Amino acid sequence: KNVDSHRHVQKTEPQLLFVSSQIHQGQTAKSTGPKPIERNSVNGYSILRHAERLPQTDQTVDWLITELHRDDLDLEDVRHDNYRFAIGLVICKANPSLVAKRHRDVTETPLFPAELSKSFEEVCQAASWDWDRTWQEFLVFNRKLSRKRKWSQGDHHRVHRLIRLLARHPNGENQVLALLQRHGHGIDPGLAEWIDPYVVDLAGFMRLEAAIPHIIERAQLAEPEVADQCGDALGRIGTDAVAKAIASDWDCGDYDFQNIMTSALKKIHTDFCARLCLEFLHVERYSEVSLELGNAVLSHFLTEGIPPVRQLVMGDDDDLVPDQHDLRSRLVATATIMGATFPEYDAWHDDAVKTDYGWHDYEPMRIAENFG
Repeated sequence: KNVDSHRHVQKTEPQLLFVSSQIHQGQTAKSTGPKPIERNSVNGYSILRHAERLPQTDQTVDWLITELHRDDLDLEDVRHDNYRFAIGLVICKANPSLVAKRHRDVTETPLFPAELSKSFEEVCQAASWDWDRTWQEFLVFNRKLSRKRKWSQGDHHRVHRLIRLLARHPNGENQVLALLQRHGHGIDPGLAEWIDPYVVDLAGFMRLEAAIPHIIERAQLAEPEVADQCGDALGRIGTDAVAKAIASDWDCGDYDFQNIMTSALKKIHTDFCARLCLEFLHVERYSEVSLELGNAVLSHFLTEGIPPVRQLVMGDDDDLVPDQHDLRSRLVATATIMGATFPEYDAWHDDAVKTDYGWHDYEPMRIAENFG
Protein backbone atom coordinates (compact mmCIF):
# COMPACT_ATOMS: atom_id res chain seq x y z
CA LYS A 1 0.00 0.00 0.00
CA ASN A 2 1.22 3.49 -0.79
CA VAL A 3 1.79 4.70 2.76
CA ASP A 4 1.87 8.41 1.92
CA SER A 5 -1.58 8.32 0.33
CA HIS A 6 -3.41 6.78 3.28
CA ARG A 7 -4.16 8.97 6.28
CA HIS A 8 -4.95 5.96 8.48
CA VAL A 9 -1.28 4.91 8.39
CA GLN A 10 0.53 7.22 10.75
CA LYS A 11 4.16 6.38 9.97
CA THR A 12 6.37 6.62 6.90
CA GLU A 13 7.67 3.52 5.14
CA PRO A 14 11.12 3.60 6.83
CA GLN A 15 9.42 3.92 10.22
CA LEU A 16 7.14 0.99 9.44
CA LEU A 17 10.11 -1.17 8.49
CA PHE A 18 12.00 -0.13 11.61
CA VAL A 19 9.11 -0.78 14.01
CA SER A 20 8.20 -4.02 12.23
CA SER A 21 11.77 -5.22 12.70
CA GLN A 22 11.58 -4.31 16.39
CA ILE A 23 8.37 -6.26 16.78
CA HIS A 24 9.92 -9.25 15.00
CA GLN A 25 12.78 -9.18 17.51
CA GLY A 26 10.47 -8.87 20.50
CA GLN A 27 10.97 -5.13 20.92
CA THR A 28 8.78 -2.10 20.28
CA ALA A 29 8.85 1.59 20.82
CA LYS A 30 7.70 0.92 24.39
CA SER A 31 10.83 -1.14 25.12
CA THR A 32 13.62 0.46 27.10
CA GLY A 33 16.89 0.79 25.26
CA PRO A 34 16.06 -0.99 21.99
CA LYS A 35 19.03 -2.47 20.23
CA PRO A 36 20.00 -1.07 16.83
CA ILE A 37 18.53 -2.96 13.90
CA GLU A 38 21.32 -4.32 11.76
CA ARG A 39 20.73 -3.82 8.06
CA ASN A 40 21.84 -7.36 7.22
CA SER A 41 20.52 -9.05 10.37
CA VAL A 42 19.87 -12.77 9.90
CA ASN A 43 17.02 -12.49 12.40
CA GLY A 44 14.78 -11.22 9.62
CA TYR A 45 14.68 -14.45 7.60
CA SER A 46 10.96 -14.98 8.19
CA ILE A 47 10.24 -11.45 6.92
CA LEU A 48 12.55 -12.11 3.97
CA ARG A 49 10.38 -15.07 2.98
CA HIS A 50 7.69 -12.58 1.94
CA ALA A 51 10.10 -11.19 -0.66
CA GLU A 52 9.30 -14.29 -2.74
CA ARG A 53 6.03 -12.58 -3.66
CA LEU A 54 7.66 -9.38 -4.87
CA PRO A 55 8.97 -8.69 -8.38
CA GLN A 56 12.77 -8.68 -8.42
CA THR A 57 15.07 -6.34 -10.35
CA ASP A 58 18.70 -6.49 -11.44
CA GLN A 59 19.56 -4.51 -8.32
CA THR A 60 17.75 -6.83 -5.92
CA VAL A 61 19.29 -9.89 -7.58
CA ASP A 62 22.72 -8.28 -7.13
CA TRP A 63 22.00 -7.88 -3.43
CA LEU A 64 20.73 -11.47 -3.08
CA ILE A 65 23.89 -12.84 -4.73
CA THR A 66 26.06 -10.65 -2.51
CA GLU A 67 24.34 -12.08 0.57
CA LEU A 68 25.21 -15.61 -0.59
CA HIS A 69 28.89 -14.64 -0.37
CA ARG A 70 28.76 -13.69 3.31
CA ASP A 71 31.45 -15.24 5.48
CA ASP A 72 29.83 -14.54 8.85
CA LEU A 73 27.08 -17.18 8.75
CA ASP A 74 27.28 -20.31 10.88
CA LEU A 75 25.14 -22.86 9.07
CA GLU A 76 24.91 -24.97 12.22
CA ASP A 77 22.76 -22.15 13.59
CA VAL A 78 19.18 -22.71 12.35
CA ARG A 79 18.53 -18.97 11.92
CA HIS A 80 21.68 -18.49 9.85
CA ASP A 81 20.89 -21.53 7.71
CA ASN A 82 17.30 -20.37 7.22
CA TYR A 83 18.51 -16.93 6.21
CA ARG A 84 20.66 -18.18 3.34
CA PHE A 85 17.90 -20.65 2.36
CA ALA A 86 15.36 -17.83 2.24
CA ILE A 87 17.73 -15.94 -0.06
CA GLY A 88 17.93 -18.97 -2.34
CA LEU A 89 14.15 -19.30 -2.47
CA VAL A 90 13.72 -15.68 -3.48
CA ILE A 91 16.15 -16.24 -6.35
CA CYS A 92 14.34 -19.40 -7.47
CA LYS A 93 11.00 -17.61 -7.55
CA ALA A 94 12.25 -14.58 -9.45
CA ASN A 95 11.49 -14.00 -13.13
CA PRO A 96 13.45 -16.66 -15.09
CA SER A 97 14.70 -14.15 -17.65
CA LEU A 98 16.18 -12.13 -14.79
CA VAL A 99 18.10 -14.90 -13.06
CA ALA A 100 19.00 -17.06 -16.07
CA LYS A 101 21.60 -14.50 -17.16
CA ARG A 102 23.11 -14.72 -13.66
CA HIS A 103 23.20 -18.53 -13.59
CA ARG A 104 26.92 -18.82 -13.01
CA ASP A 105 26.97 -15.98 -10.50
CA VAL A 106 24.34 -17.80 -8.42
CA THR A 107 25.62 -21.35 -8.65
CA GLU A 108 29.18 -20.36 -7.76
CA THR A 109 28.19 -18.64 -4.54
CA PRO A 110 29.36 -20.60 -1.49
CA LEU A 111 26.00 -20.39 0.29
CA PHE A 112 23.45 -21.25 -2.41
CA PRO A 113 21.54 -24.30 -1.04
CA ALA A 114 22.33 -27.55 -2.83
CA GLU A 115 18.72 -28.60 -2.22
CA LEU A 116 17.59 -25.84 -4.60
CA SER A 117 20.02 -26.60 -7.44
CA LYS A 118 17.56 -28.68 -9.48
CA SER A 119 14.81 -26.09 -9.05
CA PHE A 120 17.10 -23.27 -10.09
CA GLU A 121 18.23 -25.15 -13.21
CA GLU A 122 14.62 -25.58 -14.35
CA VAL A 123 13.82 -21.94 -13.67
CA CYS A 124 16.75 -20.89 -15.84
CA GLN A 125 15.74 -23.28 -18.63
CA ALA A 126 12.18 -21.92 -18.49
CA ALA A 127 13.44 -18.49 -19.53
CA SER A 128 13.21 -19.75 -23.12
CA TRP A 129 9.88 -21.61 -22.75
CA ASP A 130 6.66 -20.29 -24.23
CA TRP A 131 3.16 -21.09 -22.95
CA ASP A 132 2.81 -24.27 -25.02
CA ARG A 133 6.09 -25.74 -23.81
CA THR A 134 5.41 -24.88 -20.18
CA TRP A 135 1.82 -26.16 -20.39
CA GLN A 136 2.99 -29.49 -21.77
CA GLU A 137 5.55 -29.82 -18.96
CA PHE A 138 2.74 -29.12 -16.50
CA LEU A 139 0.33 -31.66 -18.03
CA VAL A 140 2.91 -34.43 -18.40
CA PHE A 141 4.11 -33.98 -14.83
CA ASN A 142 0.57 -33.97 -13.42
CA ARG A 143 -0.32 -37.07 -15.39
CA LYS A 144 2.60 -38.81 -13.67
CA LEU A 145 1.56 -37.46 -10.27
CA SER A 146 -2.00 -38.72 -10.71
CA ARG A 147 -0.63 -42.26 -10.99
CA LYS A 148 1.67 -42.11 -7.98
CA ARG A 149 0.65 -43.52 -4.61
CA LYS A 150 2.89 -41.17 -2.67
CA TRP A 151 4.28 -37.74 -3.44
CA SER A 152 7.74 -36.53 -2.52
CA GLN A 153 8.50 -33.03 -1.30
CA GLY A 154 10.17 -32.43 -4.67
CA ASP A 155 6.91 -33.33 -6.46
CA HIS A 156 4.99 -30.80 -4.42
CA HIS A 157 7.51 -28.04 -5.04
CA ARG A 158 7.75 -28.73 -8.77
CA VAL A 159 4.03 -28.59 -9.47
CA HIS A 160 3.83 -25.19 -7.79
CA ARG A 161 6.96 -24.04 -9.59
CA LEU A 162 5.35 -24.92 -12.91
CA ILE A 163 2.24 -22.94 -11.94
CA ARG A 164 4.36 -19.85 -11.34
CA LEU A 165 6.18 -20.38 -14.63
CA LEU A 166 2.87 -20.69 -16.50
CA ALA A 167 1.61 -17.48 -14.94
CA ARG A 168 4.25 -15.53 -16.91
CA HIS A 169 2.40 -16.19 -20.17
CA PRO A 170 -0.80 -14.13 -20.65
CA ASN A 171 -1.66 -15.98 -23.85
CA GLY A 172 -2.79 -18.93 -21.74
CA GLU A 173 -5.84 -17.03 -20.43
CA ASN A 174 -8.40 -18.75 -22.67
CA GLN A 175 -7.20 -22.21 -21.68
CA VAL A 176 -7.42 -21.34 -17.97
CA LEU A 177 -10.90 -19.84 -18.29
CA ALA A 178 -12.15 -22.88 -20.21
CA LEU A 179 -10.90 -25.19 -17.47
CA LEU A 180 -12.51 -23.06 -14.76
CA GLN A 181 -15.83 -23.29 -16.63
CA ARG A 182 -15.26 -27.02 -17.19
CA HIS A 183 -15.99 -27.08 -20.90
CA GLY A 184 -14.18 -26.59 -24.21
CA HIS A 185 -10.72 -27.16 -22.75
CA GLY A 186 -9.76 -30.20 -24.86
CA ILE A 187 -8.15 -32.12 -21.99
CA ASP A 188 -8.91 -35.64 -20.80
CA PRO A 189 -11.69 -35.34 -18.15
CA GLY A 190 -9.73 -37.33 -15.58
CA LEU A 191 -6.65 -35.14 -15.94
CA ALA A 192 -8.78 -31.99 -15.98
CA GLU A 193 -10.32 -33.01 -12.65
CA TRP A 194 -6.87 -33.73 -11.22
CA ILE A 195 -5.44 -30.33 -12.12
CA ASP A 196 -8.59 -28.44 -11.12
CA PRO A 197 -7.19 -26.97 -7.86
CA TYR A 198 -4.01 -25.93 -9.67
CA VAL A 199 -5.99 -24.16 -12.36
CA VAL A 200 -7.64 -22.03 -9.66
CA ASP A 201 -4.17 -21.26 -8.31
CA LEU A 202 -2.98 -20.39 -11.81
CA ALA A 203 -5.85 -17.96 -12.40
CA GLY A 204 -4.76 -16.14 -9.26
CA PHE A 205 -1.09 -16.01 -10.21
CA MET A 206 -2.07 -14.72 -13.66
CA ARG A 207 -4.32 -12.11 -11.98
CA LEU A 208 -7.18 -12.85 -14.36
CA GLU A 209 -10.09 -10.54 -13.57
CA ALA A 210 -12.19 -12.51 -16.06
CA ALA A 211 -11.84 -15.49 -13.71
CA ILE A 212 -13.38 -13.70 -10.70
CA PRO A 213 -17.02 -14.83 -11.17
CA HIS A 214 -15.95 -18.41 -11.85
CA ILE A 215 -13.75 -18.59 -8.74
CA ILE A 216 -16.49 -17.09 -6.56
CA GLU A 217 -18.95 -19.62 -7.97
CA ARG A 218 -16.56 -22.43 -7.05
CA ALA A 219 -16.26 -21.01 -3.53
CA GLN A 220 -20.05 -20.92 -3.20
CA LEU A 221 -20.16 -24.61 -4.07
CA ALA A 222 -17.79 -25.21 -1.13
CA GLU A 223 -15.87 -27.85 -3.05
CA PRO A 224 -13.25 -29.10 -0.55
CA GLU A 225 -10.67 -29.69 -3.28
CA VAL A 226 -10.53 -26.02 -4.28
CA ALA A 227 -11.92 -24.06 -1.31
CA ASP A 228 -8.57 -22.83 0.02
CA GLN A 229 -7.31 -22.04 -3.46
CA CYS A 230 -10.33 -19.81 -4.15
CA GLY A 231 -9.48 -17.36 -1.37
CA ASP A 232 -5.80 -17.33 -2.24
CA ALA A 233 -6.48 -16.84 -5.96
CA LEU A 234 -8.88 -13.94 -5.41
CA GLY A 235 -6.37 -12.33 -3.06
CA ARG A 236 -3.64 -12.60 -5.68
CA ILE A 237 -5.84 -10.98 -8.32
CA GLY A 238 -6.08 -8.29 -5.69
CA THR A 239 -8.21 -5.58 -7.31
CA ASP A 240 -11.35 -3.68 -6.36
CA ALA A 241 -13.17 -5.83 -8.90
CA VAL A 242 -12.65 -8.77 -6.56
CA ALA A 243 -13.80 -6.81 -3.50
CA LYS A 244 -16.94 -5.61 -5.31
CA ALA A 245 -17.79 -9.13 -6.48
CA ILE A 246 -17.39 -10.42 -2.92
CA ALA A 247 -19.59 -7.60 -1.59
CA SER A 248 -22.41 -8.45 -4.00
CA ASP A 249 -22.55 -12.08 -2.82
CA TRP A 250 -21.59 -11.66 0.85
CA ASP A 251 -25.03 -11.60 2.45
CA CYS A 252 -26.22 -14.75 0.71
CA GLY A 253 -23.07 -16.67 1.63
CA ASP A 254 -22.82 -19.16 4.49
CA TYR A 255 -20.05 -19.44 7.08
CA ASP A 256 -17.68 -21.36 4.77
CA PHE A 257 -18.14 -18.91 1.90
CA GLN A 258 -17.57 -15.85 4.08
CA ASN A 259 -14.49 -17.41 5.67
CA ILE A 260 -12.98 -18.09 2.23
CA MET A 261 -13.79 -14.58 1.02
CA THR A 262 -12.28 -13.01 4.14
CA SER A 263 -8.97 -14.69 3.38
CA ALA A 264 -9.04 -12.82 0.06
CA LEU A 265 -10.03 -9.49 1.56
CA LYS A 266 -6.95 -9.57 3.81
CA LYS A 267 -4.73 -9.37 0.74
CA ILE A 268 -6.50 -6.66 -1.28
CA HIS A 269 -4.95 -3.39 -0.13
CA THR A 270 -7.20 -0.68 -1.50
CA ASP A 271 -9.29 2.00 0.23
CA PHE A 272 -12.50 0.37 -0.99
CA CYS A 273 -11.55 -3.04 0.40
CA ALA A 274 -10.42 -1.55 3.71
CA ARG A 275 -13.80 0.13 4.20
CA LEU A 276 -15.61 -3.00 3.09
CA CYS A 277 -13.85 -5.12 5.73
CA LEU A 278 -14.86 -2.61 8.40
CA GLU A 279 -18.48 -2.59 7.22
CA PHE A 280 -18.64 -6.39 7.25
CA LEU A 281 -17.13 -6.54 10.74
CA HIS A 282 -19.84 -4.26 12.16
CA VAL A 283 -22.67 -6.56 11.00
CA GLU A 284 -21.07 -10.04 10.93
CA ARG A 285 -23.27 -12.79 12.40
CA TYR A 286 -20.69 -15.59 12.64
CA SER A 287 -18.23 -15.18 15.53
CA GLU A 288 -15.46 -17.14 13.79
CA VAL A 289 -15.78 -15.00 10.67
CA SER A 290 -15.72 -11.90 12.85
CA LEU A 291 -12.28 -12.89 14.13
CA GLU A 292 -11.03 -13.35 10.57
CA LEU A 293 -12.53 -10.00 9.59
CA GLY A 294 -10.71 -8.52 12.56
CA ASN A 295 -7.45 -9.76 11.07
CA ALA A 296 -8.47 -8.33 7.69
CA VAL A 297 -9.24 -4.92 9.18
CA LEU A 298 -5.86 -4.85 10.94
CA SER A 299 -4.11 -5.71 7.67
CA HIS A 300 -5.41 -2.40 6.28
CA PHE A 301 -4.10 -0.25 9.17
CA LEU A 302 -7.40 1.53 9.68
CA THR A 303 -7.51 3.78 12.73
CA GLU A 304 -11.27 3.22 12.88
CA GLY A 305 -10.62 -0.51 12.98
CA ILE A 306 -8.89 -0.49 16.37
CA PRO A 307 -12.04 -0.15 18.58
CA PRO A 308 -14.15 -2.94 16.98
CA VAL A 309 -11.19 -5.34 16.90
CA ARG A 310 -10.47 -4.53 20.55
CA GLN A 311 -14.03 -5.56 21.40
CA LEU A 312 -13.42 -8.98 19.81
CA VAL A 313 -10.54 -9.74 22.20
CA MET A 314 -11.82 -8.30 25.48
CA GLY A 315 -11.97 -10.59 28.50
CA ASP A 316 -9.82 -12.62 30.83
CA ASP A 317 -7.00 -14.59 29.24
CA ASP A 318 -8.51 -17.90 30.36
CA ASP A 319 -11.79 -17.09 28.66
CA LEU A 320 -10.32 -16.39 25.23
CA VAL A 321 -10.00 -19.01 22.51
CA PRO A 322 -6.62 -19.37 20.76
CA ASP A 323 -7.77 -17.35 17.73
CA GLN A 324 -8.66 -14.47 20.04
CA HIS A 325 -5.21 -14.57 21.64
CA ASP A 326 -3.64 -14.44 18.17
CA LEU A 327 -5.86 -11.52 17.16
CA ARG A 328 -5.00 -9.65 20.37
CA SER A 329 -1.28 -10.03 19.64
CA ARG A 330 -1.82 -8.76 16.12
CA LEU A 331 -3.86 -5.84 17.43
CA VAL A 332 -1.00 -4.82 19.72
CA ALA A 333 1.55 -5.12 16.90
CA THR A 334 -0.62 -3.12 14.51
CA ALA A 335 -1.37 -0.42 17.07
CA THR A 336 2.36 -0.13 17.81
CA ILE A 337 3.19 0.35 14.14
CA MET A 338 0.43 2.94 13.76
CA GLY A 339 1.24 4.78 16.98
CA ALA A 340 -2.33 4.10 18.17
CA THR A 341 -3.39 3.25 21.70
CA PHE A 342 -6.39 2.08 23.74
CA PRO A 343 -7.06 1.51 27.46
CA GLU A 344 -5.57 -1.99 27.65
CA TYR A 345 -2.63 -1.27 25.35
CA ASP A 346 0.14 -1.15 27.97
CA ALA A 347 -0.92 -4.36 29.72
CA TRP A 348 -1.50 -6.25 26.47
CA HIS A 349 1.74 -4.93 25.04
CA ASP A 350 3.71 -6.16 28.06
CA ASP A 351 2.12 -9.60 27.72
CA ALA A 352 2.84 -9.67 23.97
CA VAL A 353 6.53 -8.95 24.59
CA LYS A 354 6.74 -11.60 27.33
CA THR A 355 5.19 -14.25 25.07
CA ASP A 356 7.03 -13.10 21.91
CA TYR A 357 3.69 -12.15 20.39
CA GLY A 358 2.21 -15.58 21.01
CA TRP A 359 5.23 -17.55 19.78
CA HIS A 360 6.48 -18.22 23.33
CA ASP A 361 9.63 -20.39 23.23
CA TYR A 362 9.01 -21.73 19.74
CA GLU A 363 12.19 -22.89 18.07
CA PRO A 364 12.22 -22.47 14.28
CA MET A 365 12.68 -25.55 12.13
CA ARG A 366 15.15 -25.65 9.28
CA ILE A 367 13.56 -24.59 6.00
CA ALA A 368 15.88 -27.06 4.28
CA GLU A 369 13.99 -29.95 5.91
CA ASN A 370 11.08 -29.22 3.59
CA PHE A 371 13.29 -29.73 0.55
CA GLY A 372 14.85 -33.03 -0.25
